[in-house]
Amino acid sequence: MNKDLDDRLIPNGEYRDAHNISVGKSEDDDIGALETILGNTLVPNTTLGIANLKVIGTHTDKGNNRMFVFLTDNTPLVPGTNHFIYQLTEPDNYIQLVAGAFLNFSQSSLITGISLIENLLFFTDNRNQPRKINVEKAAENSDYYNDESQISVAKYNPYEPINLLKKVEAIAGVGSAGINIVLATANTAIVPGMSLVSTSFDNAARISPTEYLYVTAVNGTAITLCTTCSPGTDPVDGDKLYFVTTTMTGQDISPYFDGVAMPATTTWPGDPDYLESRYVRFSYRFQYDDGEYSIMAPFTQIAYIPKQKGYFLEGDEDEAYKSTILQWMENGVQNVELSILLPDNISNLQTLSTSSYKIISIDVLYKESDSRAVKVLDRVPLGTVANTTIENVYTYKYQSTKPFRTLPESQTVRVFDKVPVLAQAQETAGNRIIYGNFKDKYTPPNTVSYKVAVAPKLLTTKYDNWVEYPNHSIKQNRNYQVGFILADKFGRQSSVILADVEGETTVLDGVAYGGSTVYSPYNNSAESATNPVKDWFGDALRVIIESPINETVNTETGTPGLYANARGTGFDVAGNAVAVSITSPFTYTFTPVATTNIPQVGDYLRGEYKDFVKVTIVTLPVAPATIYTVTCDGAINKDIYELTGDAGAQVKYAYTLNSKGWYSYKVVVKQNEQEYYNVYLPGIVKGYPFQDPAATNIVKFPTDTTNTSNIVLFNDNINKVPRDLTEVGPDQKQYRSSVQLFGRVENIMTAAAPTTDPGVPNNHQFFPNTTTNIVPLSDTAISISSATDSNMAFEVFQSYDSNDPILYSTLTLTGQNSLFQLDTNPLIARLSTSQDIGAASLVAADTATPSMTPFLAVYETEPVDSLLDIYWETTTVGLIADLNSDINTSFNGAVGFSSYTWTQPESLPSGSTFLTGIKPIDSNGAVISGVTTLTNFVSTPAGIAPVGVAPFTAAEAVGYSFKTTSDFVYDSNSSTTGVFTLSMNITDNTGTTSGTLQLTGGLGNTQPVISNVTAGELPAITNQDTTSGTIATLTGVNGSAFTTSNQQQLQWTITAGNTLGYFSLGLTTGVLTQTSASAVVHNLTIRLTDANASTGSLFIEANQQITVSSSVVGFPFSAGQADGNIAQVCPTGNPPGTDPIAPTCGQNDYWNTTRNSGTPQVNDIISTTGPTVTLAGRGYYSFNCYNGPGSGTSTGTNRLVFYIEQANYPTLDGKVTYVGFCGDPNMP
Repeated sequence: MNKDLDDRLIPNGEYRDAHNISVGKSEDDDIGALETILGNTLVPNTTLGIANLKVIGTHTDKGNNRMFVFLTDNTPLVPGTNHFIYQLTEPDNYIQLVAGAFLNFSQSSLITGISLIENLLFFTDNRNQPRKINVEKAAENSDYYNDESQISVAKYNPYEPINLLKKVEAIAGVGSAGINIVLATANTAIVPGMSLVSTSFDNAARISPTEYLYVTAVNGTAITLCTTCSPGTDPVDGDKLYFVTTTMTGQDISPYFDGVAMPATTTWPGDPDYLESRYVRFSYRFQYDDGEYSIMAPFTQIAYIPKQKGYFLEGDEDEAYKSTILQWMENGVQNVELSILLPDNISNLQTLSTSSYKIISIDVLYKESDSRAVKVLDRVPLGTVANTTIENVYTYKYQSTKPFRTLPESQTVRVFDKVPVLAQAQETAGNRIIYGNFKDKYTPPNTVSYKVAVAPKLLTTKYDNWVEYPNHSIKQNRNYQVGFILADKFGRQSSVILADVEGETTVLDGVAYGGSTVYSPYNNSAESATNPVKDWFGDALRVIIESPINETVNTETGTPGLYANARGTGFDVAGNAVAVSITSPFTYTFTPVATTNIPQVGDYLRGEYKDFVKVTIVTLPVAPATIYTVTCDGAINKDIYELTGDAGAQVKYAYTLNSKGWYSYKVVVKQNEQEYYNVYLPGIVKGYPFQDPAATNIVKFPTDTTNTSNIVLFNDNINKVPRDLTEVGPDQKQYRSSVQLFGRVENIMTAAAPTTDPGVPNNHQFFPNTTTNIVPLSDTAISISSATDSNMAFEVFQSYDSNDPILYSTLTLTGQNSLFQLDTNPLIARLSTSQDIGAASLVAADTATPSMTPFLAVYETEPVDSLLDIYWETTTVGLIADLNSDINTSFNGAVGFSSYTWTQPESLPSGSTFLTGIKPIDSNGAVISGVTTLTNFVSTPAGIAPVGVAPFTAAEAVGYSFKTTSDFVYDSNSSTTGVFTLSMNITDNTGTTSGTLQLTGGLGNTQPVISNVTAGELPAITNQDTTSGTIATLTGVNGSAFTTSNQQQLQWTITAGNTLGYFSLGLTTGVLTQTSASAVVHNLTIRLTDANASTGSLFIEANQQITVSSSVVGFPFSAGQADGNIAQVCPTGNPPGTDPIAPTCGQNDYWNTTRNSGTPQVNDIISTTGPTVTLAGRGYYSFNCYNGPGSGTSTGTNRLVFYIEQANYPTLDGKVTYVGFCGDPNMP
């Protein structure tokens, strides 16, 4: 084929064009030969009869003689609702594979990236995320795909961790007393071993977790508690009862195990010792219909409850210091029930053809704390899952079995799918999909508004970590940084998002919340006294989120917005509304307070089992009825939409969905201080040892060595407090240790009678910090050596009153035991201590202090800082929609303020009240009733304060007022630095304190003022045309009440009247300068602008009149004027010698200000009187009316004439524009 040459020049054997041919590509001798092929024809029945429907992509599968066609009628200008994928096979089999609005095709986004791997058709359009369908399954059932999550290449992300909690809610009936509890209705989910807590019907606390009540028997509505139990408050009719338990159980840690009261023998089939030395976490992942796997769900916390529940029992303390380890700290967990939350009701998942997520099995995952490998405990087909699933919760019973396979490393490190969010191009290489020109991630919000604190776990029915993980606590003397990670529905995650404000503190319920980084100190003695160990369930990180997570869609910046966007500010449901009906879970009936933001058809509500359910019908009330009925395509979440009690109006939300938006959140924590040890010691000996010969049974320690203690190191403690062996000499026998030690348990001696008795050894909690200093004090081993090298063994004890050594053998047993196993020549560490720690022996003249006897003391070593600067995931996760809803509605106290107008001009002097009637409101927008109190007020920047005297209070009808405490100037930075944020907490009359609430507003500008202006006029200036230099200095102020700064950032300009540039004005000085000027009256418009003419600046203008006279002396002459009447100036037809028609010809006095002699010339300036007064007006002027003095003759034809034309001199009269004679043909 030759398309280059002209038709007339193509040689034989070449051709210009061809149709329906094929060029041979074989390796035979006919390579390059042409052969005819079949053409094409229009296939019947492929027109769907939809207007504007167009093909936006095709793909041909030659191997199977079929074509795939993508069609839509949707355009940017004319939105359409029809989207299809069709398959065409010969001869005319045209079948629909997929259809629905969820395809979201557009004729402006052609699908050019299409690939087929076996039966999987992959496609991308750079409008939606990359997708794929199984063409065989779609061909068999055109309704197989009906949702984005079913066709996306990135699969649904199981964002919820496995739950290790059982919680059953019940209502108390009549007749509960002591250990006998009566339910209003029997509940078979309550089983022996469950703990009981309760609240009143209006959620006031009743039975606390610190009462340690648990169930021993269940008989219908009768519940029996443990025989040693004694509720502080008997439940009354209507109380809310919560039966809770962790699903981690073991024969040594649970009152009931495998349904049997402990201790007893059970038929439990698991390995009782398998988890004893293992610390494991659990997770899961889904397998989908085409063999894909989801990413792993967040792992649980370590499934660990120590044997004996972490308590020392009798004899354990002696065993601890003798062995230097705690045997009973092994894992007591043997059986764990793993509750896995499915993304939909099991009835909507188990049939694959109609499954909402196309899940076919669940992998239960297992990971040990000291291993990077993730292992599979079990793969459970969805059919088996369905057999043991209640609604959408599948419970897998783990019985200490071993995993059967290990996941490859590629799956272990797969924390999110690397599928682009958008891709323009797509190709294949083998069985791999390759994307090009893609966007791989979204842009997250810059910050999230939250604060963090460390405090004891909240022992309420709202928070469950005290029961789910009963022995877990964050470590003290550690720094934690808390962040948020956002994810879309398909697991694409943001980077870690930190708090928007660092350093600011909010106090809530006595706990101080700060920025994203928080330090967890050791408890001090005061805290230990108010929170005894029995009532302490561990510490936790607390996070308060002060404002919702919001983001808008912006394709330029890459922000995807939110997955669920609330309609407006929600709809208020009246307190007498009908809640969601259990018998009709798809229907929601309610009475709205107002009809704004109520659900519309096509909106979504939060689902009971599925995340969101679509509104399909909205039935409006018919007067006088007020009840709306909303019907959805799935069960509606009762906990979210029903009303609890008669609480007045409550805000509920309907949503619109954006499949690309942020869907869920996860809290992550960075904590780099990792490994540490507890050093279990046979007591700490305070001071230096010596022996008093008067009491040879006791090793004594002087009282003047309070900064020194001694400890014996043996067994594993030698490694926990290692000697520094670098930079030491060959004969060195004493070494130091760089390990910092924090005292945690101190051994003491209790005196006994008689006073010469060595006393009773004991110990107590030691506090390395104080009530005034949270930074702990540490101790250091300044010398570690054997007892012999420390001069503490055998002939080592210096006599109290002589230098003679005392033999070890002369000591009694009590004296020998002061340093544990001294006869074995152990290592002894001498400590430099920051405060007194340990027990001392008798000292001289002191017979009341008992001698030190070994007893358990504990040091904690300084943790090792990990070099892995990473965040660890937690089990605190959820939907962003729920989080935002809780922030907006759940809090009972103040959540904001009523509407207000912030008017703070710079002209306000310090002390002026400018903001009044600021009333705190609750989540329903109602003003908080009664008197409220404002605390923790901070003005950023400073300069504003509440009106009144602290503590600031306000009545409901009045509200708060705020005043300035400084003078302000609006300057060039005020558009940013002049924006004020007033932060505060509001406590209502019930004692409920809000989070940090804010008022915001900006400093206002005031128009500047030019000094000495009257009626818009500056004082007039008169000078001559030869004047040069300063003619005036203008002054003004910027409008601020701050008198020492009210001339800052002023700018002077001339905006009119200076066309020829005769005058200049200093920009910042206001100095008006004349460089040159014509001898006329000049009117300048002077403008004064404040704030350096920046954003928000204001200006004012005034007129400056400058009369400039000629510096030339000039001369007078006589002329006559005839305004517009040339005949008067140049009369014709008069007899010679007669008077002219113009009687004033040559008889009026005028002044030529331009020259000193001669007749007027063009451009001369003529005035009526003198050189500086009134200029001559427009018109014709005659002069030289007579031939000569005394001639007595005069005619109009010999007169001279000049003309003044104001149009040629726009603002002034007086300028000569023509000089000539009567009869001149060029006369204007």
